[in-house]
Amino acid sequence: MSVAVAAALGAVALAGCGAHDESATGPDDLLMVSEVRSLTNPYEAAWVEGSKAYAKSVGVDLKVIVYGGDSQNALSQLQSVLATGKKVLLNINPNTSADTPAIVRAVQNSGGCAVTQWSKPADLHPWNVGDGWASYVSYDGVKEGADTGDVLGSSIGGEGGVIAIQGLLANDISKTRYQGFTEGIARHSGVVVLDNQPADFDRNKAYTTTQTLLNKYGDKVNGIWAATDSMALGALQAVREKGKAGQIKVASAADATPEGLEAIEAGEMVSTYTTDPYFNGAMGLAICHQVATGQLKVSDLSRLQREFYVDQTLITSDNAARYLERPTDQEIVDSVRDPFSRIVGPIDPDSLSNEE
Repeated sequence: MSVAVAAALGAVALAGCGAHDESATGPDDLLMVSEVRSLTNPYEAAWVEGSKAYAKSVGVDLKVIVYGGDSQNALSQLQSVLATGKKVLLNINPNTSADTPAIVRAVQNSGGCAVTQWSKPADLHPWNVGDGWASYVSYDGVKEGADTGDVLGSSIGGEGGVIAIQGLLANDISKTRYQGFTEGIARHSGVVVLDNQPADFDRNKAYTTTQTLLNKYGDKVNGIWAATDSMALGALQAVREKGKAGQIKVASAADATPEGLEAIEAGEMVSTYTTDPYFNGAMGLAICHQVATGQLKVSDLSRLQREFYVDQTLITSDNAARYLERPTDQEIVDSVRDPFSRIVGPIDPDSLSNEE
């Protein structure tokens, strides 16, 4: 952690200790909302488990919204909840960057609190909108892509052909992971990227896309990189059906799902990254709950705490076993008592220098 980051965190910790919001409300006045694309995606299913554990711990009702990858559906369902009259505490993984402005402004206008994760326009920041958008949280997708691309290149001996499966092309984290992948795989001059295709973070789409690419390129395919575990597992299914599990190396750039970790342990996948879904599902709600109950004031938070990267770890066969066990509900709750404890740095370092 840099000196600037440490100083900013220390200043906010002191401010937060003395903060009290006179508009603080009780559990019956609040409604927590956890909004995701799909519960069939293991990452998002675990995210919701984290949300449930935290909501139960503070005695606040939780509504789970599943919007099915439909941006308009995500907004309309949220608007219906905002119209109930309760103070909404939202933790959301928006479908695309373009969806974030309408979501956070709807929450801002309703008097609620939102934490968004993974995707937003680069020129839009929480402090541009107001205190209703408490924080934006993400992980360093370039690092995830570069490290896992490098692992994939090494796993095939630094030569051969690979294919890449991206997520949603309009999604920030999908873009940055693929950018990182191209950097990581370029460290292996003997590796050729045969093709890259989007699968929209969908396991079934990744499966059918991989089937098509395996049929197209045949024995030229030595490795497959995917932006998430869910898509990597879809690709792995197609590889298994070809009888080449363990021969064609499969790398995931993110999520560390139980099934993905088991595939690494079995030698069928070579990597993933800990983008801890249980923590993420609880952390956004914890920030907003602390705001709503007067433990934090958004106006006292530094820009670092309003827009930040979270700690992450590369997982390979060397360390997969230690991540296989699901955390208990109490461990999830304990991990977000200080919801800013895993900050590793700003998403936009220039934003800190511009802070008043």
